[in-house]
Amino acid sequence: MDKIYDEYYYKIYNWALKKTNHKEDAEDLTNSVFLAIFEYFNKNISIEKIENLIWKIAYNLWCTKAKNYVKEKNHTTFDEAYQSGYEVPMLDKIIYKEIINNLDHIGLTMKEKTVFQMYYVHDLSVKEISKRLNTKEANIKYFLYSARNKIKERYCE
Repeated sequence: MDKIYDEYYYKIYNWALKKTNHKEDAEDLTNSVFLAIFEYFNKNISIEKIENLIWKIAYNLWCTKAKNYVKEKNHTTFDEAYQSGYEVPMLDKIIYKEIINNLDHIGLTMKEKTVFQMYYVHDLSVKEISKRLNTKEANIKYFLYSARNKIKERYCE
């Protein structure tokens, strides 16, 4: 157990720090990961590759914590947020960047996917995207709104 802790603590902590962008949150996530790993070992289940298990636990805990954080922070739905001019907090952007890897499986149109990536990956404003794509800002907002709804449907099933 000590060997696993020594070998993976800093790897997981650095990964968690990149995910959370906050030292205390990274420490909490790292501690949660090791607690889950130790609990898993106490079940005496055979493990083929320990590294795969560690990263799977880390990723699943990150997703759960991020999802819960967003639910707590945002007491509004995406629809209400869109209509009220909701500004996306940093953690939401991090979560959307995680989702970027799965965009092909969500069913977004090419425009939705392009706008979504420009907004969340490249951190461009609606105005900047509008200029680059030579499209009205209202259309960009609609594409973001539509993409968010499709993502919400996919991940809230």
